Amino acid sequence: MELIVPFDADIRKVFQINVTFTKSKGVCKGFRKVLDKAHATYDKSLLNFSSTDNIQLGTGLQSWKYFDMYDRQIRKQLTFRKNIQNTAEQTILAILQRRKITSRKNITLVGVHIRRGDKVGNHDGFNIATPEYLNRSVSYYANKYANILFLVISDGMAWSKNNMPSHVPVEFISLGKREFDMATVVACDHTIMTIGTFGWWIGYLTGGEVVYVKDAAKKGSRFERILNFEDHFYPQWVGL
Repeated sequence: MELIVPFDADIRKVFQINVTFTKSKGVCKGFRKVLDKAHATYDKSLLNFSSTDNIQLGTGLQSWKYFDMYDRQIRKQLTFRKNIQNTAEQTILAILQRRKITSRKNITLVGVHIRRGDKVGNHDGFNIATPEYLNRSVSYYANKYANILFLVISDGMAWSKNNMPSHVPVEFISLGKREFDMATVVACDHTIMTIGTFGWWIGYLTGGEVVYVKDAAKKGSRFERILNFEDHFYPQWVGL
């Protein structure tokens, strides 16, 4: 089976993905579409195709069950490009030097992604992060690790600065491009995610402990109808 991705796809600019890229706009025209029925629910019918079938596969695929069997291969494909990795590493190094932390081994870094933006006031039923959730999630890590530092990225930085707990050391990261921000928090040891695909993949790629909003969907909402917690969140992730 050969995986074909458009030449100008964003994923090519961010990750060292080893697939076939095509400049042809019509290469997949006429291929059977195999699409998930709900982004945050596992749909095993998506796997009903053979290695000789020509298909278009999509769209959200926000269940760990799709990837678990191929975890090693996926992580290798989703390795950040060198320039992005270097920027993330230099950003963290500069923070540690400024805080007079002489060794990366002497600190536990927790990446925090606070989704705001289009989720604020949305009508799909997403429960965005509250100050109470941030306090719970920060306390979860602060009670486990003695030397800890939280690195925060967000599309609502003003709100985040006003609502992140102030009793723990926090750095706010804004490097101008989302892939640089993402790579910086993925380079941390653990994750606090809020809502959305971006935060889900940060938690997945970081590979440490992950804390998420346990009441992610509003009662009776569209999002509640398409969200299966057991499919969407890894069993070892912690809902708070």
